[in-house]
Amino acid sequence: MLMNFNQVARLSMTAVVLAALLVSSQAHADEKKVTTTTVTVGEMCGGCVKKITARFDKEKAIARVTCDIDKKTTVLTPAKGVRLSPKGVWEIFESIGKTPEKLVGPKGTFTSKPKARLQD
Repeated sequence: MLMNFNQVARLSMTAVVLAALLVSSQAHADEKKVTTTTVTVGEMCGGCVKKITARFDKEKAIARVTCDIDKKTTVLTPAKGVRLSPKGVWEIFESIGKTPEKLVGPKGTFTSKPKARLQD
């Protein structure tokens, strides 16, 4: 079967588009490797947000702290190359008078204090 020039051009263009999508999706997958930890507490107000933010801002392992009063959650973004310890995060919350109800991170979901610090 012989192809004319237009068919070859369309086939070539399709191959280029598919290759670009493949590269783009791999780059997007690499970006999604950010490993945040989300902590849900029973109550959260403006004062709680200040306490939580002030405490985690002291931690070099934390790149960003985001609190949502309505959802009663705190999202912790670790610094590049850091994996947060679920037990360590839980203990920091306890130290400021906030007992987590749920902690979700790359090392699992916890509804009670993790027994031991998990190693990377």
